[in-house]
Amino acid sequence: MKTFLFGLACGILVTASTAAYASDTIQAYLFPVGFEVNGQDKKLDNEYTVLNYNGHAYVPIRFVAENLGMGVRYINSIEIGKVISIMNKPIDEDPIMKKVWEIQYRLNLGNDQQYVRKLLGQAAVEKTNDHNQQAAWRYDIYPSPRYQYKGLTIDITGLEQGKIGAQLIVNWTDDSKVDAIELWYNHIKSGKIVTHYVYPDGTTGGATFE
Repeated sequence: MKTFLFGLACGILVTASTAAYASDTIQAYLFPVGFEVNGQDKKLDNEYTVLNYNGHAYVPIRFVAENLGMGVRYINSIEIGKVISIMNKPIDEDPIMKKVWEIQYRLNLGNDQQYVRKLLGQAAVEKTNDHNQQAAWRYDIYPSPRYQYKGLTIDITGLEQGKIGAQLIVNWTDDSKVDAIELWYNHIKSGKIVTHYVYPDGTTGGATFE
């Protein structure tokens, strides 16, 4: 089998848009293997690779989790460090929090526009790339029937007044891939406005807006 050298940052591979920095270099083998989930064959996308190292198979965790109905996201923040978060799709949550889960666990840096439209539908506002401003889309999540807002920034007043459940700004690279993610939403249980950021370098952030 073909061999290659790669940096081992963790035991399970996860798709992340940041560069992986590792403390050790190890020798692993490509491990061409099929997947069967609950009795159904699942084809591995070209972007994923299975590796064999020291007798153990290292599989793409995002591929496996999503085929089991779960979500995976990479958190790289000052507060908690680097974490791979795996979470079941919420069932009993309110509609706003279900959509927040989809954004946090299904929307990633590097996704193309076709994927984003399939995931979230048509954006409320779309700004194409020009010499003065980066291309961006704005999504209004559960707005009130007469909600109107034309900006490409978060409508904090609208969130505070309950005119909108959540708002998402997606910034695009020149080749139409997701470059940054900004999400603000009303957390129903706490009554607070919460923010969620994914920056172009892959680091993440978030806070409670006071």
